[in-house]
Amino acid sequence: MKQKQAGILARSILACCIAFLCLSVCCGSLAEKTGKVHGGWLILRSMPSYSGQQISSYPSGTIVTITGQNGSWYEVTAPDGLKGYMLGKYLYVSGDDIIVGGDAWVTSTNGLNVRLREGPGTQYRAVASYTPGTKCTVLEKLNKWCRIRIGNFSGYMMTKFLTGTDPGSGGGGGGTILRDVYVTSTNGKGVNLRSSAYKGNNVIGFYEVGTKAGLISKGSSWSLIHIDGKTGYMMNQFLTTTKPEPIEPTGKSYVISYNGKSVNLRDGPGKQYQVLSAYSPGTPVTVITVGDEWDFVRINGKYGYMMDQYILTK
Repeated sequence: MKQKQAGILARSILACCIAFLCLSVCCGSLAEKTGKVHGGWLILRSMPSYSGQQISSYPSGTIVTITGQNGSWYEVTAPDGLKGYMLGKYLYVSGDDIIVGGDAWVTSTNGLNVRLREGPGTQYRAVASYTPGTKCTVLEKLNKWCRIRIGNFSGYMMTKFLTGTDPGSGGGGGGTILRDVYVTSTNGKGVNLRSSAYKGNNVIGFYEVGTKAGLISKGSSWSLIHIDGKTGYMMNQFLTTTKPEPIEPTGKSYVISYNGKSVNLRDGPGKQYQVLSAYSPGTPVTVITVGDEWDFVRINGKYGYMMDQYILTK
């Protein structure tokens, strides 16, 4: 009797372990997926229901990370870090539209190039990198990776960086470039390109007045554009359909510091980036783009980033 009870208990424990393992695998697989907004601006809600409070909204082309599913709603994390629920019919889910033998297009959350590797893993050597919108042929579809061919190259790319929807079809898979637009500003200074439609620490590029871009979609305050090989967001007030004449920034700028020490010029907008040089207080600075915390500048012919608090404009 004891042996029988022990056998039943062992099978029960094994069944629970298998169920837990399956659940973990399913959840892990879902967490790897991303979704791309299509059909206009999509509302992020606090609950998986139309009655859920509106947290924010995002235009076509926005890529969100899918962390769960509740019926026809997906639990997501938006590019700006906000979490909530989006209606599934307005999301293209990564991998679902990828067909072996069919065409696919490169996509990315930050508009930067995506690497093609020799094998299905980040430990393999990158053989090339491609801009969002690049067309490829799907040769094999694995769990998280696809073997693809682009021109004369074949290799592996993560499935989450591929979409089966033609960017030029108007379906929202990568956005249709409607017309040419140009960067503009009232003070002649450059403008930030951001990875999502909000003013956060998500700058992926800086562009001077007159730089040409392709308009993908336009919202009430932000537009999704393709510029210099990157796809990102810029406020509508800094875009125009008529090419403006470049305006020289007004005023003169200088390096300042509160302790008299030199200030670092870095190769990126953050203290984690490499120091290119250091300049003493009083050194003239040409400010090309004003950021939220870091400015893109030129000093003695060298370009880089310096914290805004160390630059004085007269």
